[in-house]
Amino acid sequence: MTEARIPVAPARAVGLQAIIAYKLFKAVAEALIGVLMIYLLLSGAEAGAATAAEMLLEHSARAWALKAATLLIVTATTRHVEVAAAGAFVDAIFSALEGLALRAGKWWAPWLVVFATGALMPWELFEIVCKPTWIRVLLLLLNLAVVVYLVRGVKKHEVVSAPLDRPPGGP
Repeated sequence: MTEARIPVAPARAVGLQAIIAYKLFKAVAEALIGVLMIYLLLSGAEAGAATAAEMLLEHSARAWALKAATLLIVTATTRHVEVAAAGAFVDAIFSALEGLALRAGKWWAPWLVVFATGALMPWELFEIVCKPTWIRVLLLLLNLAVVVYLVRGVKKHEVVSAPLDRPPGGP
């Protein structure tokens, strides 16, 4: 007697799994930052910034602490925190959309990630030219690797596959 075999969707490439995990982790982290910003707004952004700056200066007398405290006081106005909260929530939504679309195996998902990631690369390059740091260079290289990986995968038809939670050919 022969056994009936259930078709199994092909496994996703490790690179694609890493991109999906990164996008979803980023979405959650940004949403939490947005919630923190809302809390800061509700408790008074300027007062919260002044308290944080004071605590920072009490625990460190180094030059970086003075710079950080000054930056907190100058930038943590109500308007700046509102804009930061909105930006965090918007980016969280887009990161979640990118990650979930890749996970669902949508044909357009890699192109969405390529466009969203590639669109910011000129700005990242400008920032590196103005204030070069290893972190900025590393982020640019990481984003470039994601774009190249997805474009090459789409051209080879390796990136987009059926979702893993249902068999191929299903509804």
